[in-house]
Amino acid sequence: EKYANITVDYLYNKETKLFTAKLNVNENVECGNNTCTNNEVHNLTECKNMSVSISHNSCTAPDKTLLLDVPP
Repeated sequence: EKYANITVDYLYNKETKLFTAKLNVNENVECGNNTCTNNEVHNLTECKNMSVSISHNSCTAPDKTLLLDVPP
């Protein structure tokens, strides 16, 4: 239940024209097959849809799947 409703903020970098998805959680989580640093997924292009498998060392399987829907 601790990670049941994770919200995401999308930050746009005007120089690179890429987005960063910031996962709004209180503790660091681990991302499965994606580059996730400090609860952020970097270098996302606009309108990209992707699933991120997230876990925390206090949780047991299965991992939570979070859908990222990057804005245009």
